Amino acid sequence: MSGRTDRRAYDPHFGVAYRSAEAILSHAEFPRARLVYLDSVLTLYGGNAFLNKLLMEAARIVIFAVVICLEAGYRKEDRATWPTVGNLKKALALFNIASPRRIDHVLGRLIQTGYLESKVSPQDRRARLLLPTDRMKRHDQDWLAAHYAPLAILYGDADYALPLRGDPEFQRVQRQIATGFFAQSAMVLLRNPDIMLFLTRDAGILVLAQLVKEAMSQGATTVPLSFADLSRRFVVSRTHVRQLLMDAEAQGLVALSQDRRQVTLTPRILGSLNQFIADGMSNHDLTGAAARKALAEMRTTTAMVPDA
Repeated sequence: MSGRTDRRAYDPHFGVAYRSAEAILSHAEFPRARLVYLDSVLTLYGGNAFLNKLLMEAARIVIFAVVICLEAGYRKEDRATWPTVGNLKKALALFNIASPRRIDHVLGRLIQTGYLESKVSPQDRRARLLLPTDRMKRHDQDWLAAHYAPLAILYGDADYALPLRGDPEFQRVQRQIATGFFAQSAMVLLRNPDIMLFLTRDAGILVLAQLVKEAMSQGATTVPLSFADLSRRFVVSRTHVRQLLMDAEAQGLVALSQDRRQVTLTPRILGSLNQFIADGMSNHDLTGAAARKALAEMRTTTAMVPDA
């Protein structure tokens, strides 16, 4: 890590310094951090067919994360913070990625698979609260660790030790803080239509991650292509993978060889992926710094309270 590349921006709302996307992109070790990000995502989902089918598409990913955040920010005295379906749909409107019916379907699937519970509110029996189960929270801890790992590559482990070890208190506070970052998180997606092409298809981002990882390992932008291998790896049909890459080709993101046995990643898709990764890393750095500050203040306050 070079101190010269550890330039920090300042967030006046939380009163913390954090790394901007620009600083992250310009870091000499960014390619290595990008590889760690790709490896982390592929490890988290690529080897788990169940999680891949359950979550690996933009609407499902966002719904999962927003439910976790809403529950972390739940205050019984403030109805606007209750993790209800109505409040969830209001938050998801910022992302513009799922219809109300689609949201209901995804929630039903999360409940059916044991990731989410719907319980009557103790404050108002007319309202039902969406409550993540321990299973859902454990997966979210793994997700946070995967997304803080690239930052640790660039800036060391010290600031990221809590999420990297799955600390539940950090998770709760960071997710509570993240409820105020829905607009910024939505912009990471909405201003990057190239990546959204892959995110809005089942396992699409995994296909892209695998191709980019292979390109990085070979030091090239053209890599062998097998629709069959990708379909088996990510539990989607060959037709699905073929159509995804044909659509990406039509938008100038990849180029398929005439026999479709090779694919070339264009500078445009590589730049879009870099920006997507750096934007996400910057948001996590900011919310992580704010969470560490909040935890330190909570501990100070607790230490100052005299024993009864």
